[in-house]
Parts: sequence; C-alpha cells; structure tokens
Amino acid sequence: MSIRHMNDDGSTGFPPFKNGTGSLLIHNARILSFHDGFDNNSFNTITIEGNRIKAVGRFDELQPLIQPGTQVIDALGKTLMPGLNDSHIHLWKVGNLKTYMLDVRGAESLDHMLQMLDTYAHQYPEAAWITARGFNEAAWPNGQIPTRADLDKVLKDRPVYVIRTCAHIAVCNSKALEVCNITSNTIVPDGGVVYIGDDGKPNGIFTETALGLITKNIPSYTKDQLKVMVLSAREELYKYGITAATDPAVDPLLLEAYYEMHQQDQLGFRLNAIPIILPDGGDAPYPIPEHFKSDAFNVNTVKFFSDGGLSGKTAALKRHYKNSSEQGVLRLKRDQYTSLSLQALQKGLGIATHAIGDAAIEFVIDVYKHLHHKFPGIVNRIEHLGLPEEKHFRDMQQYNIATSMQTIFISELGKNFIKYLDDDYLNQCYPVNSVLKHNILLALSSDAPVVKDLNPFKGMQASVTRTDNEGNVIAAQEGISIASALKAYTYSAAVVSKTDQIGSLEAGKLADFIIADKNPLTTAPHELSMLKIEQTFVDGKCVYSNRS
Repeated sequence: MSIRHMNDDGSTGFPPFKNGTGSLLIHNARILSFHDGFDNNSFNTITIEGNRIKAVGRFDELQPLIQPGTQVIDALGKTLMPGLNDSHIHLWKVGNLKTYMLDVRGAESLDHMLQMLDTYAHQYPEAAWITARGFNEAAWPNGQIPTRADLDKVLKDRPVYVIRTCAHIAVCNSKALEVCNITSNTIVPDGGVVYIGDDGKPNGIFTETALGLITKNIPSYTKDQLKVMVLSAREELYKYGITAATDPAVDPLLLEAYYEMHQQDQLGFRLNAIPIILPDGGDAPYPIPEHFKSDAFNVNTVKFFSDGGLSGKTAALKRHYKNSSEQGVLRLKRDQYTSLSLQALQKGLGIATHAIGDAAIEFVIDVYKHLHHKFPGIVNRIEHLGLPEEKHFRDMQQYNIATSMQTIFISELGKNFIKYLDDDYLNQCYPVNSVLKHNILLALSSDAPVVKDLNPFKGMQASVTRTDNEGNVIAAQEGISIASALKAYTYSAAVVSKTDQIGSLEAGKLADFIIADKNPLTTAPHELSMLKIEQTFVDGKCVYSNRS
C-alpha cells in the first residue's frame, strides 16, 4: 500500500506525539517531499495528530482517520510541502533592522544614505549612538566607500556607526573615534584593519576583528530587546514559509535570550543556535556551551570566522582581487582555533567555520582533517564556501564536511563579484553544482540581513538560473535543478543542522509544512521568486495565512 503511516507502537523511531492538541486532515493537495525524491501524484492527503504527522497518503485511505473534532481543510489543489529551513540567517539582526537600527540597504548613493542618517537622527534625538546597516558602495555611482569625513557632514555631535551590507566592514564618524579613543597609535587586533587617511589618522573605516574596537563601546542591547527583534524576524520567516532557521553567530547574552524564549514556549519555530566562540576585537574566547537538543531548540555546533566577504574584498584569496593589490584577511590563529575546536568536539558539538575565499577554505579544511582523525563521527560545516577548488571538494567528501551556501548572493551581490573577481574566480563562484556532484551535503540559506530579500524561492531561483538582479549570468555551469534546490532548503538543511525531526513529510515527524499557490517543480525557473506562500504551519497549527 502506498500510504506512509506511523505504526501504533511508534516503530518509526520518532518520539510519541504530544498530548491534547487535536487532529487535522488536509486533502486535495499536491504533496511534495524531498527526502527520497517523493513527488507522488496519488498522495493528496496528510493527517496531523497533536504536533506530529500521523500519515501521508491518498484521501480514500486516510478518510477513516477523521474523528469527531478533526479539523478538515481542502487545499484546493495547491502544493503542500515541508516548511522551508534557512540554515544560515542572523535572526536578531533581521529583527534589529525592523526595530532598533536604521536600514540603509535601500540607499542608492552616498548622499542618499547621508540623508537617511540625518532624518533618522532627528527622529531619535534621545539615541546616544546612531547605528545603521546595509550600504553597498559597489552599487553607487562613484563606487567609493564612505569615510568619517562623509559622516561628519551630517552628524558631528553624536557617534555614528554604519555597517556595510556584508557586516565585515563598517565606518564611523569622528565623534565615534573620539568616544572609543581610537587614534593612529591604537593597537589593531590580529585579523583586522583600521584604515588610515592621508592626514595620518584613522579615516573611520574598519574591517573584520577591528570592528570590535568600536562595537565594545556601543551600549549593548538588553535580553528583552533581543527577544523583540527575534519575534519581529519570526513574522518575516512565516511570510516566506520558513519554519526552521539556524542563527550562526550567537553570543552569550543572545543564547540566554534564546534559552528563555524556548523555556517559555515563545519561539514559535524550530531554532538551531550556533554560539560564536571568538568575539571581534579580542583574543579571550567565550565559554564553550553545552550541547542541547529538543524538538524546538538545539545547540549542537559552535562558530568561527576564518575570513571576510567577497563583496567587500575581505575574503581571503590566494590571488589578488581584480585591479587590486588586496587579498583579504585571514582572521584565525591555527593553534587557538584547533584547541578551541577540540574542546567543543569533546562536548559533542560540531564546528561551523565561515570560509569564503580559497585561501580561507584551504586553511579550514586543513584543520578539519586534523579534527576528523580525532572525532571521525562528527560532521563539521563550512559556512558560505564561496570559492572552493577541485581539491577542496575531494577533501570535503572524504572528511565528511558539509556546507551551507548562499546562492542568493548571486542575485543581490553579483555586481560586486563581477567588479572584484577575475574571470577564473568568477567562474567558480558559489559552485553548488560541483558540490552536489561530489556528494557533499549541501544546504542553501540567505545569510540575511546581508541580503535584503530572504525569500528562499529567490535563493532557489538564483541557484538554478545563476542570474543576478541586473540580468548578468555568473558561472552558468554551476546551476542546479529546482528539485535539488528545494531539497537543499528542506531535507538537506535539516540534516546539515542535525535536526532530524523536520525537513520531510514522514509519519512521526514534526508537523511543520507550507501550502504554496503553485508547484515549484513545474514553475519556470525565472518565476520561482514569484511563488506565494498561502499558509504556514508549525506544530500542525496555522501561524500565517494569506489565503483569499
């Protein structure tokens, strides 16, 4: 029989249902799942008991499960699929731009950004610091990154700190330099740069670990404020059908906030938190956290940064950026990185390392090889994997290294890549097809708010078409199928995140799923981003509805 059903004795291997949350049956749906290429035209019905999937199959088979009190929903022929999983998204930062920080991602020029800062400062005269994020100078007419002199034109009396879209570069005004006591004699931490102007003084531009020289002086957000940001971001997730997410750089205060939200049942989605171990601007590591596993919240991996980003020329390359003498920045000290990683592995935690440039990827894989020999059973991750080489693919396959990549960067940052990378680098940029051909475990994600559009279907579209928002095609041979992209945002994302209770529509798994207006498998690749989420379900409960 074709029906996929959980046995009464719970023999699927998953925990029993939670008690007393009712039952639900949805029929007349086009059901998709991606754990085994599941696209069975005869499967049109799913039943939910409590917060778990009871069965998936045909309506005539499952109709007997309807009991008094069962809610029955007609999907009207729409597509029902697992909830989407963003395996690398900075949740609180997404929420911060909707609450406590100025969003300048829409700035079309330096003057436009300065106007936005001036308006914001007048709206919030009580703010001790003016903070903003999101500029991309490569998209501006002059292509020049702003300096303190530019910010001083609109704000001299209060410190200003503006983060570039990549979050690896920031600029501050003269008042901020004064408040932070930063001069040409300031000691710069390893893995960071403080740029000096023609006058021999810091010009306000900071990169990588040097950002900590500023951020440690900005008043910290409270736990309550962090919770507000997370809840604000959650509403955005629901709208795009995202029911699970991984926050890949969690500091101790944010981790406390997440634990409290989990204990008080406030999260409302599946959260995988990856605590950061080395803060910007200092060598003293944060404590290694404890491993934690539950249906709603998990801590199973820790995070390191090995380099910066391509869009701002801080990712560590073996060759120079185009028309430049720059090669980016390697941030980690091998001995410290290895030692801290081993401490985490001894607690059962995996390692996730940000590595974009080929030099950084090689450095990280070399350390991972050493770690693998001591802890062969733990899968480690490379975040981003922007410019890997053929030998890196072979090593990743051999040493069981997974990756979470962001093809959505092609859409929003393609113009940067074209401007800064030579043809050979550009042709290997975010090579998802090569990753899959080497049987490397791949998840796709957004890294929002590095990008403004966190819609997973936009990321899928970019992975298939390899086209940026200006119509340029980048490394066309690295395009993948729609089915592969969907799997990378559902089933594979759950595997990479070590959260096996989600990611596919199987009896006994948690009832997180979405109903979409169209079947993505039969949608034209360039129209994927136009697909609409009609309903989002978490624990079998509808948390978002856009049905007419």
